[in-house]
Amino acid sequence: MLYYLLQTVIFQVLFLVLYDVFHKKDTFFTWNRLYLIITPLLSLVLPFIKIEAFRNQTSQVYVTKLERVITISSENLVVLGTTGIDQNPTNWWLVLYCAGAGLSLLLLILKFYKLNVLKTVSFKTDLNNKRIVTLPNSNQAFSFWNSIYLGDALSEAEKKQILIHEIVHVEQKHSLDQVWFELLKIALWWNPIIHIYQSRITILHEYIADATVIATIDKQNYIEQLLNVTFQTQEITFVNQFFNQSLIKKRILMLQKSKSKTIAKFKYLLLIPVIAGILVYTSCNEESNQLTNTIENSKNNESSDYSNSSISHEPQCPNQQSSYNKNLDNYLKVRNGKSSEAILDIISTETSERIRTIHFFKNQTFFVRNIPEGKYTINIKYGDNYAEKTVDGVCIAYFKDEKNK
Repeated sequence: MLYYLLQTVIFQVLFLVLYDVFHKKDTFFTWNRLYLIITPLLSLVLPFIKIEAFRNQTSQVYVTKLERVITISSENLVVLGTTGIDQNPTNWWLVLYCAGAGLSLLLLILKFYKLNVLKTVSFKTDLNNKRIVTLPNSNQAFSFWNSIYLGDALSEAEKKQILIHEIVHVEQKHSLDQVWFELLKIALWWNPIIHIYQSRITILHEYIADATVIATIDKQNYIEQLLNVTFQTQEITFVNQFFNQSLIKKRILMLQKSKSKTIAKFKYLLLIPVIAGILVYTSCNEESNQLTNTIENSKNNESSDYSNSSISHEPQCPNQQSSYNKNLDNYLKVRNGKSSEAILDIISTETSERIRTIHFFKNQTFFVRNIPEGKYTINIKYGDNYAEKTVDGVCIAYFKDEKNK
């Protein structure tokens, strides 16, 4: 799970860098809006997409990495007893995650509560199916959902221009974008990249509304209004604020910018090789973790009999001479992929003796336990239709349909 979360953050950073370098300064506001909404979702989904063709291309390289010497030493082992072991330990990572998500949800509820209080204490009117909320003793201006909030200290000329601006926010459902990122901030409260995404979508909303306004009124007067007005802001991050001090300069610069050339839209095609590269990584990464072998310290309170071949998937016939030292709690962790079955032989480099043979089904993880101390190499065969035969009095395992990898 932690590895998945790290992947999502890396992919989001990659998408944001791509946006900031190639798209942020363009006037293709609708395209940029779609980009900012979709790419966080892509970063959550892409780690689960595995392309079989990419996996098959990497099998040979992967097997080469596996055939190496493995050292098992009792110095790294942990001898365990059954006394005092917590059978159901508390998952503190899950507790921390739920606490953070709960706090984030509480903050979102508090923001909605503030909006409800403002609406309750203010005078309300309707204009073309939109609710106009007049804020007493205020010069604020913002919108959320189907409501536009205007301070009564604003002049009539200001209200007229602001209404045109905020109506764009309402009609284009910009609040849905903001709520989407608020939900992401709950689910991914630990991820600062989501806050950066929300800041990008917020300024983009202002660009969209400003571009609509200057099509109906004088651009210079509109810019002067942004420069000259005295304003404050509400600490409700997901509303579309007209007078947001941190965004004013960026909005003015964008208003003075010429429209981007149509050919610049081809820059969005850069997303294709980026996604393709991510898919290659996620697909090959799973394959690179197939049949990985690591010696780990094991804390295992299971009472299973590991010499039982029906439990361990260690065939009885090739393992007739195998020894199981149950005083050792070490294990070799091995995972097989989805393309074929595998037979793994553990061979001592000192005596050339085969210590253990394991038959792996497709997409199976197994722990080869109780391996004596020593140095070993691993031989792997791939195929289907597992079978056994006796050669020179020795029982060996093989595949009727063997695959060369």
